[in-house]
Order: sequence, then C-alpha cells, then structure tokens
Amino acid sequence: MKQKTWLVIKILFLMFTSRTSGQVCNFHIIGNILNNNQKPVVHASITLSNGQSSITNKNGYYDIDSVCKGTYTITCAADSVIFLQRTIYINNNTTLNFTYHHMEGDLKEVVINANKIHDLTTLNLIELDKKQLFQSAGKTLGESLKNIPGLNSIQTGPGISKPVIHGLHSNRVLILNNGVRQEGQQWGSEHAPEIDPFIAGNMTIIEGAASLRYGSDAIAGVILLDPPALVNDRLKGEANLVGASNGRMGAISGLLNGAGYNKWEGIQWRVQGTLKRAGNFKTATYYLGNSGIDEHDYSATIGYHKVNFGMFAYYSSYQSKMGIFDGSHVGNLDDLYAAFARPKPITPSYFSYKINRSYQQVTHDLLKLNSYYRFKNNSRAELTFARQSDLRNEYDVDLPYSDDPAVLNAPQVSFKIKTHTVDLIYHTPEKKHFSGSYGINGITQGNVFKGIRYLIPNFRNYGSGIFGIEKYNRDKWTFEGGLRYDYRWLRVYRRNDNSLTVYTQTHTYNNLTGSAGATFQITPDLSVSANTGSAWRAPSVSELYIKGIHLSAASYEIGDSTLQSERSINNSISFKYTGQKLLVQLNLYDNEINNYIYAKPSLTGITLVSGTYPVFQYTQANVRLRGLDAEINYQLLAPLAIISKTAIVRGYNKTIHDYLIFMPADKFDNTLKYQIPNRSKFKQNFINLQYVYTARQTRVPPNSDYAAPPAAYGLLNYSMSTQLPLHKNLLDISFSVDNLTNVAYRDYLNRFRYYADDLGISFILRTKLTF
Repeated sequence: MKQKTWLVIKILFLMFTSRTSGQVCNFHIIGNILNNNQKPVVHASITLSNGQSSITNKNGYYDIDSVCKGTYTITCAADSVIFLQRTIYINNNTTLNFTYHHMEGDLKEVVINANKIHDLTTLNLIELDKKQLFQSAGKTLGESLKNIPGLNSIQTGPGISKPVIHGLHSNRVLILNNGVRQEGQQWGSEHAPEIDPFIAGNMTIIEGAASLRYGSDAIAGVILLDPPALVNDRLKGEANLVGASNGRMGAISGLLNGAGYNKWEGIQWRVQGTLKRAGNFKTATYYLGNSGIDEHDYSATIGYHKVNFGMFAYYSSYQSKMGIFDGSHVGNLDDLYAAFARPKPITPSYFSYKINRSYQQVTHDLLKLNSYYRFKNNSRAELTFARQSDLRNEYDVDLPYSDDPAVLNAPQVSFKIKTHTVDLIYHTPEKKHFSGSYGINGITQGNVFKGIRYLIPNFRNYGSGIFGIEKYNRDKWTFEGGLRYDYRWLRVYRRNDNSLTVYTQTHTYNNLTGSAGATFQITPDLSVSANTGSAWRAPSVSELYIKGIHLSAASYEIGDSTLQSERSINNSISFKYTGQKLLVQLNLYDNEINNYIYAKPSLTGITLVSGTYPVFQYTQANVRLRGLDAEINYQLLAPLAIISKTAIVRGYNKTIHDYLIFMPADKFDNTLKYQIPNRSKFKQNFINLQYVYTARQTRVPPNSDYAAPPAAYGLLNYSMSTQLPLHKNLLDISFSVDNLTNVAYRDYLNRFRYYADDLGISFILRTKLTF
C-alpha cells in the first residue's frame, strides 16, 4: 500500500510541475465601476493576475484587451487601497460591472456580477442564485431541487425527503454545507439532510462522478450550499415569511450581518435563525395523521480578513421533530398486505399540530474554523477544520413493558455520531495557461448506538485522501484532469446475540480515482463538454450490520457484512447553446457501477411484538444507469417564454439481467412564463403556469416489490412574483399554488406510497424583506 501511495504522490507532483504554453489571446474584459449612487469611480485600477491592467476613465469605464482564455484573479484598487479580489474565468469577450457601497468616505463593498469558479468545470453544473431559491422557500432541500432536470427526491411521507441525482441518493450524493462535508445518519432513505435551506445564498449541483475533488461517496454528484457572502456594511439583513395552506405550514427566517469600522475594520459577522412548523398534511381527499413538522435552526459567523489572509468561525444548529404517518403501522401480516392494497388508509383523517409517537427527533450541530492565505505569486492556501455532532432519536408508538418513566420516555432507537474533518487545499496561480488545485483531507468518526431495540453496532471510522487537479486553456479548448487516492479504516463493536458479549470486526478500504474532461467552445453561443471519471464508495455500517426495525422507514432491514466497495465509471457529454431567444441544454450520461448496494424487498413480512413490517435485505449487483437531461427555453414573444425540461433515466441490473428497481420514472416539465413589464414601483413581475407529467415506472423486474409502481400522473402548478421597493429596502412577494387541480396520486419514489396518496392542493405565500 505504501508503494501505491507513493506512486500517487509522484503522479500528482508531476502534474503540478508540468507546464506548457502557446495560445491566441484576443479577448476583452470591459465594464464600469460605479458607487452606490450610480456615479463613476475615477482612476480605479483593475489588474489581472498575469499583470494586465486598466484604469477607469471619467465615466468609470475600463478595458483590458488581448486577454487569453483562462482563469485569473482580478484585483481592483482605488486610492492605493485594494477593495476587491475575485477569481474569474474568461472564455469570451466579457463584461464585468462592479458596484460598491461608499460609506463615511471609505470604499467598502464591491459586488461582482460573475460566476463562481469550481474545481470541476467539464461536469454538468447547475447553479441556483438567491432569487431562484426564494421561489422554493419553505420546502425541504430535496423538494426544492425537483424542478432541475436530472434531480428528484426520495420521500418518506410529506415532510421527509432527500435529493436524488440521476437515480442515486443517500450515500451516493455528497452534500457540502458551507464547504463542509455533511455527516450524519445519511445512510437511511428517510433520514433527510440536517440542513436549513434558508441559510443558502446560492446552491450548486455538480452532476456526475466528483470523487476526484470531494472524495468517496460522490458517485452521483455533489450539492454545494453556500451562505451569502459576508458584507462590509455596518448592518444589512433580510426577513422571510412563508405560509402554506397544506399542513397549515408557517416558517419565519431572519438574517442580520454587518462589519466593524475604524479599529474594528476587517471584522465581519452574521447571525441567522429559522422557525418552521406544520401540522398534518393532506392528500386530495384525506389528512395524513401524525405527519407534522416542528423545526428550529440558527447559525452564526464571525470573520476577520485583509487582502492577503482571513480567518472565519461558523456555527450552526439544526433541530427538528418529524411525525411518522400513523397509517404505516400495522399489527399483523394480513393487515400489512391489506394496507398495501387499500386505496385509502383506515386510520382517522384529522388535522392537528400535535406530533405523537411514532416520530423522529434530530439535532445536528456544526462548528467550522477556516483560514486562507494568498501568497505574493497569487497562489492561495486554505485550511478548514470542522466538528459535527448528530443525534437522532426515534420513538415507536408501542411502549416497552415497564413502569419506569425513564424507560417509557426513552427512544426505541438512538444514534449519536461525532465527525471531525480537516482539509488543506492549495490553489496554484494561473501560469502559462495552467491552473490547478491540490489537497489533502482527513476524517474521523465515532458512532454510539443506544436504545431499547438493537439496530446497528457502535463503530469508529478513519479516512484520508490526497488529490491533484490541473486545468489547461488554449484557444477554444479547456482541458482538465486529475488523480486521487483514498483510504478508509472501519472498526465495529458487535454484540453476540446469545452471550451479549461485545467483539470487534475491522474493515479497510482504499481506492484510486481519476477524471479527465474537456470543453470546446464551438461558437460564442455553442459549447460541448465531455468527461470520464471514476468514483467509489465504501459500504456504510448500516448496509453491513443493520438488523431490526427501521422505525421511520416502517420496515425491517437486514445487512450483509460481506459487502464490497462500490466502484463506478461515469461518462458524460453535454451541449449548451445560448442564443438571443433560445437556450438549449442537453446532458447525456452513462454510469457503470460494480458492487452496487441496495435494499432488496424480500417480499415477506416479519411479525414482532410491536407489529408487522416488510423486510428488506441489503445485497449487491453490477448495474448500469444511463439517461439524459434536457432543457429548452424559447422566447416566443417579447414577454412570453416556454420552458421545457425532460429527465429520463434507465437503470439495468446486469447481475439478474433485468431492470433495476427504485429508479425515477420519466418526467416532463413544461412551463409558460409571462414577464409583465415594470409598472409603477412593481418590478421583476412574472406569472408561471407549469405542468409536470410523471410517467408510470414500467421498467421493474416482475415480483420485485410489495406493490406495483403507481399510475402516471400530471400536476398543474401556478406561481406569480413581484418586487416592490420600500424606501431603501426591497420587498419580494411570491404566490403559488401546487397541484392546482387537487389530483390524487402516488409517486414511485415515496416509500409511503404503499400506504397513502401524496399531497393535494396547497396555496403558498412567500415574502422577503431585504434591508
């Protein structure tokens, strides 16, 4: 293993030291620098990391010519004070306009209207800004991403969902919360990400094998949630209010941020908090008993930065209580199959905010400390340490036989996992058209299981990784590639069922992954990108050793300690055309996964004292997932556009020579968007009418599930939005109706489709005051 490790290090070193040159450089970077009163900033200097520069004229205008395609650090200065440094990517003539806030005679904040640069650029990237996120405010993370082609959500009832990328979810979709790998009990399909979506200022979805940069588990892709940038004003903030008729849901979220002045200059801070509550949700015709949500979250950030270095501390706490639909609890095997066949549950239909047993209660705390230093050659080093603590308690409706209040009030199942991570990343400066990123990562975890019922053993987990990525830009081409090596060590502490003694078992895993890709700018409006990448994932402790009632999933699950690591090869190619009236995006992918792990329905039930449950057994197979994501946005008339999205995925189980179960059905999303001209003070006005058709999933092996896939369904949705200035503040207002025609339906990816319909009509009002 040492020889293998040294081989990887040598390869990364060679990548780092290799440099070539030669490129046509004919692009312009132009723009204006204006103050907050929209007046020009004169004699400001704009400098690229390769030394090219320009000075603003009396109109605040600048022009840097003969710029090569590539990645640069752009630096802006006025009166010998540097007030902005950002990384930008240039592949065409580019306009960059800067706006800053001028307070008390000092030049304070500059906002650049340019896209964030990512380490992996030849994979398919989708970015959602704050305006787009506002349109889904109040929804779970999984639900808020469902309108993106290629993304779905797997649900366990109305309040629990998690993202699905190209048919994969849970431990195959990596989530980075403020740059930190989210670590909780994400192995369960009904264990939703412990994240408050209100905290995100922007969100990026990377589709495809991203293990090269982000490590194991990124087989399907990565979701990046980044808070808004800290400001340099004394005080800024926003307040969000969301109300929905279904579940009588209400959410309030507030944010305050600011910066120090005079002797406190360089210090920035932010505080944020969210309260969310919902009662029993309703299908088209009946309520889902005990399906309420009670959530409260908060976070705080403080930082100190100068031009060349900075230090930041971040803390967040997520706390939620989520009811489990009482219709998923049955007493015997006959009742279980009767519940599967019944069109409507026989449990009472009522509304209440009260959450009774069964329910799950989750607390997730995150502490992040990070710093950066920019060297004189414009290279940059970043060091991040994070500590996460995740406590998940699950309470069953059946109480133990005891008179002890402590026993009666205790959870049947309790998991507490603590995770420590450290990341050191070095970004090389652009030099002779090359740029790169190199890093090392480390992780340690300890999980303690408590509770009345046994489910998974305690364990310790250690891991480390080293990677290198290089990019090269020449003419209309961008090339990128890299290598990564990961090592995992796992020790579990098992209990002998007969003697009740504890013994240990140790597993080790290691893997070498790589990626290579290219982008070709065919014309200024048309580009094509292709990528081939490998990824891997070690089996989770639950997949190896779970044995018992998985309460929140209403199932009995059995692990397999002989499971091997998943390994995948993902090939993708994407096309993008951006014209004046037409936008077309097409992404094709082919993902081969060996040793794919999944919970296979055994088609039998198990009856215990607490009830009867369907049984799922973890197993492995070699599978292939292929599909396409497409989007067409065409401006029919000046104010009217049609937006059409399609997502198709095909999963094939090569081991049994049949289709793979639990794959998303084909989805077709069509929207008419009418942009209303600005009137009086009302701006950014639009009306959307959306129809989403989800086909019936017919590609499943026969006799492979407890219930046949549900019928196809179509949902009609309506939304309208406007923005209204209030003195120096802005008020955003959005009104929408989900499932406008109140269709009764069941979704194939909802685990509770066995027992009940999905949600009926819901009227939603969203407001956001920015001040």
